[in-house]
Amino acid sequence: MDFKLKFFTRSLKIYIWPLRNSVVYSGRHKTVIGDRDGLKLIGEILSHRAVKRVIFGRIETKGARTGHGLRFKITRVDEKGNIRAILSYGSSNQEIHIITTASTSEEGMKIAEELSKLFKRFD
Repeated sequence: MDFKLKFFTRSLKIYIWPLRNSVVYSGRHKTVIGDRDGLKLIGEILSHRAVKRVIFGRIETKGARTGHGLRFKITRVDEKGNIRAILSYGSSNQEIHIITTASTSEEGMKIAEELSKLFKRFD
């Protein structure tokens, strides 16, 4: 593990660990796009009472840089109430999977609406 990855993982823990007593993020990697704003956004998601875990998905890049800042978009809610979202920063997109306490898609939609109200300032 190189120094950059260690530092980034450590900085991620600085934002997330005070919010919960256990590790509530997972995935193949711990990289979040968007620098500190991306980390703050993940912290906001984890501070919601109905969110159990956040799983970071793959990072994809577009051909040309769009020049926009950090954007967060909820794409869908599955039948178990879990949320899929896209985090965009510049020319990069990252899938975010949010595991919730909801048991149906209707409950998941309510949680998604609450999360989207939190993120109006990131659009």
